[in-house]
Amino acid sequence: MPIIFAKTYNLREQEVKFVQGVAGIYFIFLEAVAITYPFATSRLIYIGMSESRQNSIAMRLRSHLTGQSGNLGIANYAKAYSVKFTFYSADVLRSYGSDNIFDMESFFLSNFLEVHGSYPICNGQAGHQLSVTGQKPSASIDWAFFE
Repeated sequence: MPIIFAKTYNLREQEVKFVQGVAGIYFIFLEAVAITYPFATSRLIYIGMSESRQNSIAMRLRSHLTGQSGNLGIANYAKAYSVKFTFYSADVLRSYGSDNIFDMESFFLSNFLEVHGSYPICNGQAGHQLSVTGQKPSASIDWAFFE
């Protein structure tokens, strides 16, 4: 079952509020500029997650916009370029075979690495490794959306 991306939002306060209280995986990307990765180009610059409604995707995106997350790369890209985001809620992600949001983030990051030859430029680390009991999601990812 393919994971496709369709709905996008501008990375600014007026649209971040649409994901208030939502837990899941989010994807931050440049609207018009592509990054050259070793195997392929992509406009995707960050894959992140929110594991709870209290620390929702909206809270995480706000902290990226202001630089409070400690990831100044995202804040600087947002100052210099038009930046957008898309997301999958934890509820929707369960249908791809994992209840563990950490495992889902690891799945997206490792798949991006495999296809592009590097993690997204603002991720800087591998993130969580799949848990021993975790089931690898049975899905393909449509990275072409970010080309």
